[in-house]
Amino acid sequence: MKKEWYMISIITGKEKKIIESLKNKIEAENMKDLFDEIKVFWIPTISSKESIKKAQGKDYKTKEENLYKGYIFIKMVMTDEAWFLVRNTEFITGLVGSSGGGSKPTPVSARQFEKMLKKQQEKISEFNSLEYKNPYQEGVVVKIKEGSFKNEKGVIIETNFENLIAVVEIITFGRKVPVEFPYNNLEIINEE
Repeated sequence: MKKEWYMISIITGKEKKIIESLKNKIEAENMKDLFDEIKVFWIPTISSKESIKKAQGKDYKTKEENLYKGYIFIKMVMTDEAWFLVRNTEFITGLVGSSGGGSKPTPVSARQFEKMLKKQQEKISEFNSLEYKNPYQEGVVVKIKEGSFKNEKGVIIETNFENLIAVVEIITFGRKVPVEFPYNNLEIINEE
């Protein structure tokens, strides 16, 4: 009985709960011999606020993000019992490659899995080698978080990284007016 990798569709953001739940169920059902490893392709990410700290050489925090949002992977022997255990775990919506009607899911090929591992390593290396620049650059569209211009949008026309201040062009009474704001009162708008 060969253990192979299977792709499981899940509710995003529940990866850690699912892994804990699967491990507990495998233990409780005494099915360790059918399961090997559960894998989430975690990659590091950093918020704008934390990237400023990094650029200034201060301590900063990173978060983990699932490279394949909505999916985790499990190495297992595909028996009816194992399939049932996985399918009936909270926050799991199904196994990829199963077309219903009792047909079992198809495994992820070893070649494809290696490609995925390589992509994860590339993303981690890319993150570690990045030089973080000030995200509050000229031309960036921002939204004001509080104060008399709350929820107004404008474009940064000048930035002062040392003092963490940006001059934002706000349209008021039909005229463009430059207004100074601290970075922590600005939310970068991703206009895509």
